Amino acid sequence: MKNVSKVLMLLAVGYTAGAITGILFAPDKGEKTRKRIRSKAGEISEDIEKAYDEEMDRLKSKIDKLKSRFTHEVNEAIKEVDTADVNAN
Repeated sequence: MKNVSKVLMLLAVGYTAGAITGILFAPDKGEKTRKRIRSKAGEISEDIEKAYDEEMDRLKSKIDKLKSRFTHEVNEAIKEVDTADVNAN
C-alpha cells in the first residue's frame, strides 16, 4: 500500500509540475493562464481520484479473496478437529 501511494503521489507531482510549467511558459494573458491552471488542476484532481478509486477497488478485491480463503481454511481445520474428535471417541 505504501509503494502504491508513493507511486501515485510521484505521478501526481510530476504531472502537475509539467502541466503548470507548460501553462506558465505559454504566451497567454494572466487571466487566461489562471483559467488554464484551474482547469488543469481539476483534471489532475479527477485523474488522481480515479487512480485512487481503482487502486482501492483492487485492494478490496484482494482482501475479499484473502478473507474467503481464510474462512475456508478455518472451516476445513474445524472439520478436521471434529473428525479427529469423533474418531477418538
